[in-house]
Amino acid sequence: MKIAINGQQLAASHSLTEILDLIEQHGVKAIELWPANFGGSSQTPEEHERYETKNINSMQATLEQRDFEVACVTLGFHAAPLCIASGGTKNLTEALKGAIDVAVKLKSQLVNCYTAHINIALFQEAVQPAAEYAAARGVVITLENEAHDESALPETIAQLVQTVNSDGFRTQFDPCNYYHAYVEPFPHAYEVIQEQIGYVHLKGGCYFSDRPGVYQGSLMRNSSRDFIGYVPMDEAAFPIEAIVRTLRADSYPGWVTLEPHVPANVVPEFYERDLGYLRTLLSAPV
Repeated sequence: MKIAINGQQLAASHSLTEILDLIEQHGVKAIELWPANFGGSSQTPEEHERYETKNINSMQATLEQRDFEVACVTLGFHAAPLCIASGGTKNLTEALKGAIDVAVKLKSQLVNCYTAHINIALFQEAVQPAAEYAAARGVVITLENEAHDESALPETIAQLVQTVNSDGFRTQFDPCNYYHAYVEPFPHAYEVIQEQIGYVHLKGGCYFSDRPGVYQGSLMRNSSRDFIGYVPMDEAAFPIEAIVRTLRADSYPGWVTLEPHVPANVVPEFYERDLGYLRTLLSAPV
């Protein structure tokens, strides 16, 4: 497995150069890119979530100069509903293809995306031709499971991947997001989607409480009072050690990207702690 860090968490407060500096200080040379990492303010909301108007050549030059790999190119979280509202499923297909083109240019083999509350059938209609385009270009689109839409259930994702039936489409596995949805991340969710995993995100989560070091996120799925809390991975309420050990035993060959959902001022200390924990797990006997 290869370690990367998500570029989203600091995009609102740090330039790309500052993010790369911080990642490199922690011994990592790979990033998951988001549209927000390209900067720029004179964009429509939809342009902000996709790549066609971004300065890809400048990004490529910066990454090559710094000798950074791009683990994944992610379409913005709200891209799906914005694209469909302005141009239907064909427009979302084109946005996915645009991200695929960027991934190819930046020598990445992954494009991550979200349903973001759109109907799963609409997402399938949009992703089917994009998946074929991805497969032809040596790229895989992964759908990230999220707590508050139809992607929250591993059975739904497994059926979707089977229906699309393309080498260019798989699922991302985010154990914390399954926990956020009241789904057992491991072993249940993992066993349902095991053969379909193309990418992994890791972060620590638990029920939110006011004890020090727990950072409040959004409501748990279908709850009006319980919130998720974000913590270092070694304090997670689900078995990250068992997950990593099983991924290794099952010969998962891909990227594991860290994305602590915490305030920017504590992100560096989470990088240090989570990376130390993950590296210990990766060096242990399987």
